[in-house]
Amino acid sequence: MTKTKTLKVIFLDIDGVLLPFPNENPDSDELFPASTLRSLQCLLKETEGAKLVLSSTWRVRKDYIQDIVTCMQSFGIDLGEEGTFFDITDPNMHSERQWEIHDWLSNQKQNNNKYEKIVWLALDDEHLIDGEVNENYRDIFQGHVIRTESHIGLTMNDVRDAVKLWKLQLSE
Repeated sequence: MTKTKTLKVIFLDIDGVLLPFPNENPDSDELFPASTLRSLQCLLKETEGAKLVLSSTWRVRKDYIQDIVTCMQSFGIDLGEEGTFFDITDPNMHSERQWEIHDWLSNQKQNNNKYEKIVWLALDDEHLIDGEVNENYRDIFQGHVIRTESHIGLTMNDVRDAVKLWKLQLSE
């Protein structure tokens, strides 16, 4: 089998990234604030060809996944050919988020030999680099993580930082 292009993925957490907490707009009919959706939309445009992998605990329920997809589509976010998430991290694995993402990446490298390279980002409000619990894979995660502020969610400043990390990976 011939290896082809680069696999480009963005691991997306929901709570604290698309859905800040506490929810400052509880009376709104929208699931997520327009500001975080706009930021995600911009990031997907800047990282042309990136596919979303849902790494949030929301991944364990299909109806939650569908709610997220419906909200994104209503906002005009292009989810590519799939029209949904490219994949989700293992719904049966409930450990540290860093470990769950690492497991997904490892499985891709072992089971999917058609890509020469994986370019990836993780958008999360949890620590994915700092702390003793993240020690094992810290070096792997350096240069791949955008940590949002839980009460604000994904911002255009986060997008700017993410695009810098993305371009660095593409140039390697």
